[in-house]
Amino acid sequence: MEFPSLGEHCQNEECKQKDFLPLQCKCGKVFCREHFTEHCISGSCEMAPKPREFSLKTDDEIFRCTEKGCKKGNLHEMLCNKCNKHYCIEHRFHPSCPEIDDETLATKIEQYEAPRRQFQEANKHLQQKITENIRKALQSTAKVKTATKIHLMRIKQKASGPKTVPVGERVYFAIRKPISAEPKPIKTVTDLENVKQIETVSLDPDLKDTVPVFVSRNWSLGRVLDSICETCNIKNDNNKSVNMKLRLFRQLDGYCISPSKMDVEMGELISKEILLEGDKLVVEYISDSILNGLDENTHLFLLS
Repeated sequence: MEFPSLGEHCQNEECKQKDFLPLQCKCGKVFCREHFTEHCISGSCEMAPKPREFSLKTDDEIFRCTEKGCKKGNLHEMLCNKCNKHYCIEHRFHPSCPEIDDETLATKIEQYEAPRRQFQEANKHLQQKITENIRKALQSTAKVKTATKIHLMRIKQKASGPKTVPVGERVYFAIRKPISAEPKPIKTVTDLENVKQIETVSLDPDLKDTVPVFVSRNWSLGRVLDSICETCNIKNDNNKSVNMKLRLFRQLDGYCISPSKMDVEMGELISKEILLEGDKLVVEYISDSILNGLDENTHLFLLS
C-alpha cells in the first residue's frame, strides 16, 4: 500500500476491515460507516449519537447552506462557530461572518493591534536610549566619530528619496519641515566679522520632528531643494513668480545655504564643510524681496 498509516480498522468483531474514512464514537471506538450506524441504533452504547430519521421528500429535513445564492443542501448539519449557522462544504470556511457582534469584533481588532502598538512603544523607548547614549558619547572627544557614525546610520535606516539615485552618490540629511507657510524673519549680514563664529560644532542626535532623506551629491542645490520638497510633501513655488521662496538652513545656527546661488553643487558644499552629511537642515519660506539684489558676500540667518 502506498499509504499504510492512513485509516483505521473497524472495531466490529465481524468486520475489522480497514476504512480510510472511519467514524469514531464518543466512547472511543472506531467503525466503518455501516457498523457505526449499527452501533448507534443498537442501544448498547449510551454515548453514541441518536439516529435521526429523515425523508428526502421534504426540504425541511435538509440543511440548506446559509451563503447567499447557494442552493446546496446537506443531510448533516455543519455549524459556523461564529454565527452558529449551517454552511455547505464549499462555503464552510467563509472569510467573514455578518453576524459577528461589535464587542467580539473590537476584541479581535485589539488582539491584532496590541503587538503592533507594543512594538512601536518599545521602538520609541529604544530610539530615546540611543539618542541619550550618543549625547553622552559626544562629551568624550574619543567617541565623537563613533557617535556621528551611529547618528548617520539611524538616518540612513529610515531615509527616503528618489530610487534613481545610485547608492554611491547618496548623501543623507534630517529635514525639519516648515511649521507654517508664512515668511520667516531673517537677519542679513554683509560683514563676516559680525558673524558669530562657532568654535565647536555639537551634533544634535535627536531626530524627533524630522524626515530622513537622501539626495545626490552631484545635484545642484536647487535640484536638491526640489527633491527634498517632493519627498517631504512641502509646497514648492520656487519656479513661480510669487512673493515667497523656499531656502535651506542649517538647524545648528540658522545659516542659509547659498541663498543667491542655487546652481552650486552639493559635493562642493560638503567638501567646503558648509554642509556635513547627517546634518539637520531646515526648509523655510522667506520673503522674495529679501533675495532680490543679494550678492555672494551677503549671508542670511534665521531669527529664532
